Amino acid sequence: MASLPIFQIDAFTDQLFAGNPAAVVPLVQWLDDQTLQNIAMENNLSETAFLVKLADQSQADFHLRWFTPAVEVRLCGHATLASAHWYFSEANPAATQVRFQTLSGILTVERKGQAMVMSLTAEQLRPVEVSAEYLAMLGLKPEQVEYTGMAVEYLQVVVNSEPLVQSLKPDFAALKHSEYGSVIVTAQAIEKHYDFIGRFFAPAFAIDEDPVTGSAFAVMAPYWMERLDLERVVGYQASARGGVVDCLRAGERVLLTGTAVTYLKGEIYLR
Repeated sequence: MASLPIFQIDAFTDQLFAGNPAAVVPLVQWLDDQTLQNIAMENNLSETAFLVKLADQSQADFHLRWFTPAVEVRLCGHATLASAHWYFSEANPAATQVRFQTLSGILTVERKGQAMVMSLTAEQLRPVEVSAEYLAMLGLKPEQVEYTGMAVEYLQVVVNSEPLVQSLKPDFAALKHSEYGSVIVTAQAIEKHYDFIGRFFAPAFAIDEDPVTGSAFAVMAPYWMERLDLERVVGYQASARGGVVDCLRAGERVLLTGTAVTYLKGEIYLR
């Protein structure tokens, strides 16, 4: 009977039962895609990360892929942070950097004391018009919206009230089959502890609401940096688990700082 190691890691948090949980499955070699998808479906977390050590490490150390319970995705920030945490805590505790080859290019995570700094592309938005019918699926009215823009994959809706973001109760069944199945809703923060607040809904990826989404911060942070004329912003993702992410502009990249904790270690049995 073949077995695989599995780690469940809470990312973007320094305590258990907060942040965003991801499964990390280190592999010696790639399994077929259907098996990878089946494992992710069985885990039933927003993301399962699979990684294989590269023979040629001149550009990157690992090949990293991410699967939701339904599909493979182009980018997942929290599962990348979780994979880096696995590497620093389990595979190579002396290391201070790890590089991942991914569908979004080479992603680098550096260890800075107890925290990790992850470099992602700063996503640029193009303005788009969104119908009142779509906004209604989110629980919004047009007069509550200040801006709507499209990044590579995500729609971003900027609203005029932090409490409005927190109180949203979207119609996920309708959103799943809509034009924009993955959407960020964000607003300038009232609290002084952070600059902006956001939530991320992705029913198209079988994730109604993601707890803390690194790829969404790569969209939100550049927008709020430009709007607030700041090089560094702190954002809060207002899910039930919640998470705070420190974001720094570095040219065409955004550096996201966070921590992670291991929840469990186990084995997957493939019969």
